[in-house]
Amino acid sequence: MTLREQIDNAKRSVSTDELAISIGEIGSMYEAKELHILPEFQRLFRWGPQKKSDFIESLLVGIPIPPAFAYEREDATWELIDGLQRISTVLEFQGLLRDPDNPDKLCDPTTLVGAKYLPGLDGVGWVHGGADGKGIGKELQLFIRRARIDFQILKYPSDATTKFDLFQRLNRGGAYANAQEVRTCAMVLANEEATRKIREIAKSEPFRTVFRVNEDQSKIQKDVEYAVRLLAHASKAYEGKLDVEEFLDKAIIELLQEDNWNAFLDDAVWSVETLHAIDGDKVLLPPKNIEFKTVERFALRSLEVIAVGVLINASAIKALPKPEEFVRERITKFWMQTSALEGMSGAGQRGTTRWGKTLPFGMDWFDPRSAK
Repeated sequence: MTLREQIDNAKRSVSTDELAISIGEIGSMYEAKELHILPEFQRLFRWGPQKKSDFIESLLVGIPIPPAFAYEREDATWELIDGLQRISTVLEFQGLLRDPDNPDKLCDPTTLVGAKYLPGLDGVGWVHGGADGKGIGKELQLFIRRARIDFQILKYPSDATTKFDLFQRLNRGGAYANAQEVRTCAMVLANEEATRKIREIAKSEPFRTVFRVNEDQSKIQKDVEYAVRLLAHASKAYEGKLDVEEFLDKAIIELLQEDNWNAFLDDAVWSVETLHAIDGDKVLLPPKNIEFKTVERFALRSLEVIAVGVLINASAIKALPKPEEFVRERITKFWMQTSALEGMSGAGQRGTTRWGKTLPFGMDWFDPRSAK
């Protein structure tokens, strides 16, 4: 295929539109649920009072604002995939933003603080700013409502891979704290229902216990990252060509596009619940009495050998007379494999190098047909 043919094919897979939409229209679309902003999958309040006030100042002064990005869903509504902080800031300031924890309730309207060019914004609200604050006034309300934000729209239909690629390019190096936050939003674009179930698995008590996830880790989606690692490794073979993040991105999106994703996630639930029943938050930790010198803490090595090994072999293990006893015995014997453990550890060892040792070992070790 020539370069020109490649360009033509790529253009056919991407259909976009560009619109300048007033903040008043944005508010109306949001209230009518014609614009969805994904707060369930993103951290809604990343900006503090100062950044929110700086953005309102930009609208009032006329400082250029980067475009927002949305994709058109099958029902013709829009899903916001870039610009969450900007859009949520103007909605919250007007008192229109729904509480992400209680959609029937509205968030309290923002009270601004002084900004660089407009120090007089300090204490100002849409109607009034707290007990001693003041409203921005009808004239400036209209000015803000008539201000426009450029929107880039990815038109329906566009395949999940295209949406995923565009989203990653938009957000690489942007406002997201880590790769998993970008990945989660891209997963929503590929399959929202499956992503919701993965998130439920990651937030479940058995999962959080087995993988020793604390509240601070949960806030940055470490629990979801562990779930993605488990699912990606158990569903797709690593062929050595991609780095860690590239493989996780590619593998999880491919899984979400398969017809059997629901059954696979059910196996993942069974695997995690089985591990939880065996030894709770210690099931992935090395015992204190093993000869191999290692710190008694959760490590990705344990996820890759034990959790992934159990999930890959879930169907065969469930067919055994006593599945839980089999898994318990294999975990106990695994920690006695000193030479194998030494090869899976070591300071400075790349994740992809470790995968070449942990993943094949776990797949074979928990296979009832090859277990000794």
